[in-house]
Amino acid sequence: MDSPLTEKGMKDIASMAEELSFIPIDICYTSDLPRAKKTAEGLINDRKIQIIEEEALRELPLGPWEGKLFKEVQKDPLSVVYFETPDQFSLPGLENFHDLYEAMGKFIRKLEKDPKDHVLIVAHGVSIRALINVLEGVPVARFWHRPIAKSMGLTIASFEKGKWQVLQRADQKDGLSY
Repeated sequence: MDSPLTEKGMKDIASMAEELSFIPIDICYTSDLPRAKKTAEGLINDRKIQIIEEEALRELPLGPWEGKLFKEVQKDPLSVVYFETPDQFSLPGLENFHDLYEAMGKFIRKLEKDPKDHVLIVAHGVSIRALINVLEGVPVARFWHRPIAKSMGLTIASFEKGKWQVLQRADQKDGLSY
């Protein structure tokens, strides 16, 4: 679901925009969901930076779980599969973790062909985790191997000499999230 941005979310975007104001950004890719696009617009503020909507950056669809509280989802036995064996998780007719990895792989190859040096990516928790996992070669079975990043986390990666490297992570352990 595309839930609206909260007042706290808007404040967090303004804080992150201030942090990013000193960082060069050549282009911005964002999930095509409106809250992500609004976040991207807030982060680049008044700078003249092209924003490209990218369906691959959408969150993994969760069908019957959409719009429910986490404690409600946990009552479904399938939630154990989602968190403990994500490589076996599937909801009929919806994208699964393997599909998400494939989409992220295609998106990464697109970035590698892009001549831009400084790219901002605005997406969602699971899609960003998938992107980083694909960059680092983490298999789907180990999808949840790192702490979950808080909202408005900043991860920095580089692509040099044909190789990706995650330089800074936005998870609770690193304390780089707002």
